[in-house]
Amino acid sequence: MNATLWKRVAIIGAIVVLVLIGALLQQTFWIRVLTLGLLFSAVAQSWNLMAGYAGQWSLAQLAFFGVGAYAAGILQQTFGIPLLIGLIPAILLTALFAAGIGYITLRLRGHYFSVVTFFLVVALFELVRYFADYTGGQYGLNLPFSREVNVLGLQFPQTRVYYFLALGVAIIATFVLWWVANSKFGLKLRAIRDDQDAAAALGVRVLSYKVIAMAISGAMAALAGVFYLATYKLMDADTAFGVHASLDPVTAGILGGAGQLLGGVLGELILQPVIAQVNQAAGSIPGLAAMIHGLILMLVILFLPKGIIGLVKKIRDNRNSRAIAAMKAAEAAEVKA
Repeated sequence: MNATLWKRVAIIGAIVVLVLIGALLQQTFWIRVLTLGLLFSAVAQSWNLMAGYAGQWSLAQLAFFGVGAYAAGILQQTFGIPLLIGLIPAILLTALFAAGIGYITLRLRGHYFSVVTFFLVVALFELVRYFADYTGGQYGLNLPFSREVNVLGLQFPQTRVYYFLALGVAIIATFVLWWVANSKFGLKLRAIRDDQDAAAALGVRVLSYKVIAMAISGAMAALAGVFYLATYKLMDADTAFGVHASLDPVTAGILGGAGQLLGGVLGELILQPVIAQVNQAAGSIPGLAAMIHGLILMLVILFLPKGIIGLVKKIRDNRNSRAIAAMKAAEAAEVKA
């Protein structure tokens, strides 16, 4: 079975398994945990686009998630625009915001770019608290909950419905990543990732391609942000712009495998249940989530730098290499005989 077929089988298999889990799982707690994992997996996939395919380690992806959620929430609360309709302007606004930030910051390289995006998160955290009349300040945006179905307002009484909406968001984000990976645009992004100077020498408009990638990644994260707000009816500064929260997509992306199509999804679907299980066992210890993120990030970088999917691929390649070597040895023995 070649690599392309393996990838298709893995994607279809993952979707089938997640659909079955959503249909059969009875514990509301774990449905909520997996819903969160699926929503955050879209953000991790947006980080994967920037880091894994464009080589730009952004720490602002969760901030774009927050910008999208706040934009849609403010449109609903201030102008009465339902979430589902406000979704489109929220995504467009976030994409433009991400492109603008990218145009300013993507001239920097390596850790300089990462540091600047980190300070963007800090600045947005303070701005949200300052404009409390619109954002709710430290209490965040709170949307009313209703047990009546309201499609345009994305109101549903069943928790399971939000699970499948989150699954749809994760599939869309993964499809966008797949499209980028298999397009000429993605080919040029990988050229920039591998050697920016060589790509520029070959005529690739480096800054333009990186800015477009950041705009796309911002839109992916914003989509997740709007559906997060619809699911939990709350978005606050700590969730969207908290310093430790900004590590979540980075940790998940590296854990699953940076530059791997399903890396962000796999990473989040491992990370969120682990955090939930530890919180259940240890209680609500302040800073516990940050410690878990830091510990997992450190261990993965040290012992699993290519992530879980990278490890699986390495094992598969080694097995195939041994099989080919054994076949060649057998053929050589037959020739000698």
